Amino acid sequence: MAPKKPKKNKKGKSKSLEQLTVKQADIGPTVLLESSFILALLDPRDSNYKAVKSVFGFLEPHNCRFHIPVYVFAEVVSKIIHKTRTVSNALKTFEKFIDELHGVPFVGSNPSLEEIIKRYKGLARKQIRFLQSNDFFIATEGILSKSLILTCDLGMYEKVKRNYQDIYFVATDSRKYKDDIPRFTRKLLAKAPKKKK
Repeated sequence: MAPKKPKKNKKGKSKSLEQLTVKQADIGPTVLLESSFILALLDPRDSNYKAVKSVFGFLEPHNCRFHIPVYVFAEVVSKIIHKTRTVSNALKTFEKFIDELHGVPFVGSNPSLEEIIKRYKGLARKQIRFLQSNDFFIATEGILSKSLILTCDLGMYEKVKRNYQDIYFVATDSRKYKDDIPRFTRKLLAKAPKKKK
């Protein structure tokens, strides 16, 4: 008996790569979720949970490209391990978070030593150079990829904001920066792909 030939679709052609992948035009703006933002989102007892949850809910229909650098992953997992005491729980929590994202996860670059030196030299006269190493790498990842950065870390926000306007401070009680969320909303909507009528 002769082996069966693989079935072809009606037109006799295989699906095109374009049909199997998300079209670039359908992907929304790139939004970097900084560690403090993700940690607040994962803990309903966090003082910033309500504000973060509200902003995150607003992002859902926009199919954003969620920029989560390796340094954010390491920082978030490390903090969860300190709370739960187990590596497996921390990894499961983070994996669940990634799986449930309404958008496209994006890691960004993994800078070489040469690239790190170049970043420090390029920012030698800027306040951002005083950030702790992890925060420096996270912030520069966001800047280089032109991401909209969401953070609950006030120190990081104030240092980065002097040189990069697309960083937004999210907190439950933030009278000083109450204009940040409306500013973020306007920027995100301006960058979002226009829906075809």
